[in-house]
Amino acid sequence: MYFLVNSREMKQYDKNTIEYFGIGSSVLMERAALAVADVVTNRFLAADGKILVVCGAGNNGGDGFAAARLLYLRGYDVEILFPMEEERMTKETARQYQIVKAYGISIVFDVILDSYAVVIDALFGIGLSRAVEGELGGLVNRLNHTNSYKIAVDISSGISADSGAVLGTAFRADLTVTFGFAKVGQILFPGAEYTGELAVFDIGIDLHSFLGDEPEGRYLKPDSIPSLLPKRAARSHKGTYGKVLIIAGSGQMAGAAYFAAKAAYYSGCGLVRILTAEENREILSVKLPEALITVYQNESEAILALKEYEPWADAFLIGSGLSTDDTARSLVKQLLVSTAKKIVLDADALTILSDNMQLLKDFPGECIVTPHVKEMSRLVHKSVQEILDDLVQTAQSFAKQYQAVCILKDARTVIGIPEGGFYVNLTGNHGMATGGSGDVLAGFLAGFLAQNLSCSAAAMAVFLHGAAGDLAAEEKGAYGMTASDILEKLPLSFRCGSK
Repeated sequence: MYFLVNSREMKQYDKNTIEYFGIGSSVLMERAALAVADVVTNRFLAADGKILVVCGAGNNGGDGFAAARLLYLRGYDVEILFPMEEERMTKETARQYQIVKAYGISIVFDVILDSYAVVIDALFGIGLSRAVEGELGGLVNRLNHTNSYKIAVDISSGISADSGAVLGTAFRADLTVTFGFAKVGQILFPGAEYTGELAVFDIGIDLHSFLGDEPEGRYLKPDSIPSLLPKRAARSHKGTYGKVLIIAGSGQMAGAAYFAAKAAYYSGCGLVRILTAEENREILSVKLPEALITVYQNESEAILALKEYEPWADAFLIGSGLSTDDTARSLVKQLLVSTAKKIVLDADALTILSDNMQLLKDFPGECIVTPHVKEMSRLVHKSVQEILDDLVQTAQSFAKQYQAVCILKDARTVIGIPEGGFYVNLTGNHGMATGGSGDVLAGFLAGFLAQNLSCSAAAMAVFLHGAAGDLAAEEKGAYGMTASDILEKLPLSFRCGSK
């Protein structure tokens, strides 16, 4: 796994590195500048045109001054724009400012922005908490409208490192060179749109700098996956890899049950039983002959079937295409009060729960909830916009309050963990905003739970589901892909861990 940090955490790790390990701030600044200079050197020849480095008065500006010097010494035609007052400079930045003046590097005040091949933004760093407006806001907007290749130093000026919010206006980078760890605001939207390509460089602030206090945020990359997957034995049988009971699909809603059940099989699960409405029997028998199918015609039959097969199952999924009628409400309640096994609560089950959250509060087992933002709005009684403004806190608070893993689905899905902390998922694309995609994820999750994985494995399942969506988009295009395309790419998604 990889760590995500917010501004408070990063400042503390910077302080720990300086004060505990004795690595001076000037050393860290030089290494940050070297990372920026190396990126430019690797991508642009000195003959490619002029470079403008826009520096602020804080230490982010100091990184910019130092990077400008290193590029100048490598033969680049560099100019520096400093639109602030010298009196506001930090000690380290003032030192770097004096150095570039001693070298005779051009510091300009009136520039023709379209004359630069590369613009480097070092105006504001991760500590920014106020809106970028006035003359500086106007400058950032003008920089955004140039044809220059745009590089941000540590974070795009105007982006909140904590939430990704745009503070007034923000620099829209093609590439961000960040230091130590990726920042939460660079991953979440809208900050991700202003970050561009993200390159993380080690400048001396690393895992040692935590001093036992790890960041709350994490994310996965392909090399994270192999160690998280369920272990497979050469000598095994279908019972070895768990049994899932999927309670899904009201009358004429066979699709949700199909997507979920096949996704559970694609996780590596051994056996899947679908408990569904009688009307869905024939189509599911034809579409998914691998599944065991139990049907009901009324509420009493549904409850009797659930009681019969509860001991059989190792994990459950309930809610996909289930409806919110009396039968569905009885099934949700019965399951939550009759078992302590692992459960995935999806779609209609979440709507039912929103009227009686005590059911979830009292559930003694491990549980995953999979709300999209509108479903979350019903669960926590907040507006959609309030949730979008603070996805991380919303998912974390819910997970802690209800002791359930909370997969809050959005363009960047946030996974809140009951023990504390969160994951942000980086796979997936806008083509996955299609009917049935959530059913696929829910079944995939349940299949992993049946294989004796903890609910904390949710981040891995979300990552692989998104990777399947990316594979589908590569083949079909994001505009034309469907949930069926995502479903059929799930087996190939496992290969991403071998890249």
